[in-house]
Amino acid sequence: MGSKEVGTGVNGAVVQVTVRGHHDIRLALKRCKLDDDREYRAAIVRELRIMASGHTNLIKLREAIVFQNEVWMAMDLMLCSVFAVLCRRNLPEQYAIYIVRETLNGLIYLHNRGFIHRDVKCENLLIGNNGEIKLADFGLATSMKHTNRERLGTAKWMAPEVIRQEAYNEKVDLWSLGITLIEMMDRVPPHYAVKRDEDVFIKILEDSSPTFTYSYPSIYCTGLVAWLLEENVENRPTARDVVAELDLHIEQKLLKMVDAKELARFVSKTLA
Repeated sequence: MGSKEVGTGVNGAVVQVTVRGHHDIRLALKRCKLDDDREYRAAIVRELRIMASGHTNLIKLREAIVFQNEVWMAMDLMLCSVFAVLCRRNLPEQYAIYIVRETLNGLIYLHNRGFIHRDVKCENLLIGNNGEIKLADFGLATSMKHTNRERLGTAKWMAPEVIRQEAYNEKVDLWSLGITLIEMMDRVPPHYAVKRDEDVFIKILEDSSPTFTYSYPSIYCTGLVAWLLEENVENRPTARDVVAELDLHIEQKLLKMVDAKELARFVSKTLA
């Protein structure tokens, strides 16, 4: 089987492979080195369990094998990441809202099963050939069965409580989704020009919650971001809260949203 690198995950590189004898079947293969660290091994098992769930909006595990000192995970091969689209252009609001709405379905499923993703960003949102959206890379996912205080994730998408290393819950994913929505429309996340993580942390903790800089969202989209980026965790919504509000706004035609086919056409045209 031939291969080419298509991305990187927390626990290993991801390559595209063609199945030997089946040239029409292509998969994404992630290879993770095995070592004796118990937490690292537990993270790999957790990642496998989540991907094996088969939820529509989570990247699907096709097969997993242990080969020498590595775990090989074969997953569905997607067309590209949302980040790959941003390398060409920004996403208009109605496309960004569709991606957010689909991502929320995946987050509701994860959170209901007691998991926090901890690394929601455009690089980890994948687009399929038919415009389907799947959340990927569960290498930093954690269980809500124990108290989480670790400062883990990607600096510019981290919620304030993660930076402070306070006990946090699944609402850190909603903060990251708010930053991701800005990223989709502005093409870059807030504090993009700040290079050192320590300086990013200071900006997040000391500045007011970020909003759009380079795009022109509707008042309702701006309000959605403000809600997702609520510093007070008690006032920050759950994924289910946001879905209910989004659906209401779309039904009342206060927010516009494309469907999967329209996104597929847009991505195809953008990447051509």
